[in-house]
Parts: sequence; C-alpha cells; structure tokens
Amino acid sequence: MSSLVSDASTAAPTQSAPPPPPPDQAQLMAIFAAQAERNHDAMRLYAGVLAGLMGLFIIFHFFSLLRRPLKLGPFASLRRLVSVKVPGVPSLGHGTLLLVYLGLNVGFIFIYTDTSFLSLRVVVAARTGWLAVANTVLTVFFSLKNTPLGYLTGVSYERLNILHRISGLTTFLLVVVHAASYSSFFLDQQNSARLRVREEIFGIVAGFSLLTVVMVALTLQRRRYELFYVLHVVFFVVSLVFISLHHPTAAERVIIAMGLAAGMWFLDRLVRVSRLVYHGINNTATLQPLPNGGTRVILNKKLLGANPGEHAFLWIPGIRRFETHPFTIARTEPLEFVVASQDGFTRDLHQYALKNPGAILRASAEGPYGQIPDLARYDRVVIFAGGSGGSFAFGSALRLLRASEGSDKTDATLVWSMRNSALLEWFSAHLRDVGHSPGFKTSIHITGEREVEKLSNRSGLGTADGSEGALVLEDSLGDESAIELSSITGDLPSDTHGASVHYQRPNVNDFVAQSVEGMASGQRVLVMACGPAGLLKEVRSVATSRMVPGGPHVSLHCEQFGW
Repeated sequence: MSSLVSDASTAAPTQSAPPPPPPDQAQLMAIFAAQAERNHDAMRLYAGVLAGLMGLFIIFHFFSLLRRPLKLGPFASLRRLVSVKVPGVPSLGHGTLLLVYLGLNVGFIFIYTDTSFLSLRVVVAARTGWLAVANTVLTVFFSLKNTPLGYLTGVSYERLNILHRISGLTTFLLVVVHAASYSSFFLDQQNSARLRVREEIFGIVAGFSLLTVVMVALTLQRRRYELFYVLHVVFFVVSLVFISLHHPTAAERVIIAMGLAAGMWFLDRLVRVSRLVYHGINNTATLQPLPNGGTRVILNKKLLGANPGEHAFLWIPGIRRFETHPFTIARTEPLEFVVASQDGFTRDLHQYALKNPGAILRASAEGPYGQIPDLARYDRVVIFAGGSGGSFAFGSALRLLRASEGSDKTDATLVWSMRNSALLEWFSAHLRDVGHSPGFKTSIHITGEREVEKLSNRSGLGTADGSEGALVLEDSLGDESAIELSSITGDLPSDTHGASVHYQRPNVNDFVAQSVEGMASGQRVLVMACGPAGLLKEVRSVATSRMVPGGPHVSLHCEQFGW
C-alpha cells in the first residue's frame, strides 16, 4: 500500500531538511479512507447536478403543456438556435447538452481531490473508476424502455438513446483512463504482481467486456442489428458481474451501484415481458403481402393505451421466436402495422407473407411507446413523410381526426413523398379516411426516376391548358423548368382519394410557409416529419427558420428511421 503514497513524500530531500518519514499502516488506512470519502462526496454531488439538469427539463415540459405558450418573445430566437441541426447530433440543443455532460465528467475528475499524500496519477485513477461506476448506472437508466424520465419530460426512450450511447462511450473512456493510470503506476513501482491479484483480473475482464460492447455497437448496430443486440446485452451483463467482483465488498459501494443498475434493467425487462405475455393471450396476426416489399400485419386484439403514430414491439414467434421488433402503429382498430422489408426479421416476414398470403400466426405486441405532441392543442398541423414513414404520418393524421371528431376546426396538411407509386397501396385505406375529412389536405409526391420516365413515355409530355387535377412533372435530372401534364386517368395512381399528386420532390419551404401564413402570434403551428435523414434535415432547417419573435409559436417533432 505504501507504493501508492505521493511522489512528494518520497522525493529527494533538500540539503537542509531530512526526508519525512513514510506513513505507517494506520496513517495509510486513514489516507485511503479520507480519499474514499472524498470520492463518495464527489459522486453524490455529481448525481445531484445530473438530477438538477433533469429537473430543468421536467419544468420546461410542464410549461410546454400549457394550452397557449408563455409569451416570452426573446426565447423564440433561443428555441430557433437550439433546434438547428449540427453534424453528429440531432440539434444544437442536443450538442450543447452533451458538451455540458462531458464537461461535468472532466471537471469531476479533479474536484474534491487531495494530492498531499497520494500522487495525482493514483487520485485520477481512483476518481475515473468511480465516475465509470456512476456513468454505468446512468447508461442503464437511459437505456430503459419504460423510463420514468420519459413520462416526466415527454421524451420517449428512443429520443434518449443518444444519451445512452454518449454516456456508454464516456463510461468506456473513463475505464480506459482508470486502467491505464493504475497499470502504469504499478509497473513504474515494479509491482506488476498487483495486476495478477484476483480482483484486478476481474476488473480487466470487465474492461474488455465493455470494450466488446462498444466495438459491437460501432461496427454491427447498423449492419447486423439482431446480432449486435444479442452481443450487446450479453457482454453488458458480463461487465456488470465482473465490475461487482472487482470490488465485491458492500462497504466499497461499487456492488451496490451495480445492483441498482441490474435492478433497473431487470425491472424494465419484467414489465416488458409481462405486457408481452398479457397481450399474447389468444392473440394472432394476419399477414398481407404488399407491393414493393411491404407487409401489412393486423392483430386481432387491441393494445391497451395505444394511439396511431406511436410504436410497439411486435412478436411473431412463427417468424423469429426470440425476437421483438419496433414498428409504428398505423391504426389501432384493428391494431395494424405496415412493415417495410429490409433484412433479417422484416425480410423473413415479407417472404412468409408472399408464400402464405392471409396467413394467421400467433403474435403479441408490447407497448405503446413514443411521445407524440397533443395534436388537438395546435391551430395548424403540417406532416411530412418519406416512404414507409407514411405509417407515422397517417397514424398521426388519424389521431388528429379522432381528437377533433365533431369539430370543424381541423386545419392540417399531409405531405408524403415516395420513389415508387406502389407504396400508395400500403396506405390506401388511410388515404381514404384522411382524404374524405374536411380541413385535411394531402399532397403526394412521387420522385423515383423510373416513375417519371414511365409517365412521360405514356403521356408524351404534352402541355395542358390548365385542366383540373393537373400533375406537375419535374425533370428527374434536376431541370428547374416544370412541365404541366393533363390529368389522364390512366396515368394517375389509383385510390388517391382527392389527394393532389405531383411527380417532383416536395418544396418543404413552401409548405411550411403556407402553414404559418396568416397565423397570429398567439397561435400554434406544429411541423412533424418522419423519414430518411435528408428529409428530416430539410424540415428541421425550414421549421427552425420560422421560429421568430412576434410570429406564431412553431413547434417541431421529428421521427427518424432506426432505433
């Protein structure tokens, strides 16, 4: 233990002063006890600061629930600023929050420290270990599907996922500093035998388990999600076990923190499994193949508390026995999902539906999840969707229609873009419901080059004299000149139910401009979007540009593909 004493106590003495005697065993124990208490105090303060930050978001959410927003003109510019998209994170607000979090971790490495008797290297090694323990608990908290933070802040678990990833990566970096600092110190002291002590070996195993968790997340999450998920969970559990074995005594409190993390994770799993079992009793799913790789899944039982536009985890053991996957709820009566085929489960689901159209399989759903704004509180709503993002768009539209049933004040626009007109069949019933609702306008944009080619070949690109229901065709190579075509029944996709159809990309700026046009400063406009990253980036940029003092209160809600 004396090898941990600060270099100051073993440095060469001056000519006039003899070296101080090394501390005896009792003094060393007192030094380490004092250092441990400082670490505990620092972690209590760290937890308090994080709780305070969460409290600010809870208060902000409370004020956002007011029927009319508080008239805080100067804050309109701030809202616009924090909503701006920046590289690597969803918005400048997210980026600022992450910088604050990282700054706190760096700061807490050095506050409440004392290097009078222990070297800075040892102090940093111990503190980063404690910060890694604290951030492990935080990482698990941000991973919960049924997180209390979601209910208190109106932020669903998938929006907290970026915090889960950043806190997890921070935990790993702290572990690296912790291990490197202690290892280099012991090696410098020619005490490499310390690294072969059983508890230290357990710590090394925990560190490599966390390395595996991080590497799997960085390499497999996008390409092989199902494999990533299994490895992620397995090595996370391994790391919790070996961190506990690294400091196994309750007095050190590490095992208590790991028990808290494991308890939260287990309770969340228990809630999810219980709901899956409950909703799986006498429940089945009917599979209907759709063109262009889609599959309609209709469950015969309702999902308690579900609303269109939210999402739930779907379990069909006949396709994948031990897997659940999240999909947007397109309709609740009956419970309906429209699934785009990608790979893994969705590919197998679509292939099964193609071979067995109308097949009925045992199924269950767990949820609902997602924090969608209360659409009835807004004076005007505009919804953008790209491709299979139509599930969210039409689900939200049906939710708005349900909320405004019996009212003639609905003022909403749905803008849906797709590369292939075959996707219209995916949501034909939803188009009918929305298209026949007063106050709801639907604009369909078909952008695929082949679709434009097909139309131009059939129509001859003749010029129309302003006939009703004219289509607008934009050159697929980006020519700014537009050509109006007469509305030929055979050229229009079927079952558009009054929606305007355009063979060009939607002008997001024009739609948002129309949504705020004529709105007073006290009125509220909600801009929603779901689809690929490019669409969301454009919608975010345009919507934030309309968040100005003195104008209507513009809110933005984006749902991105991926989990």
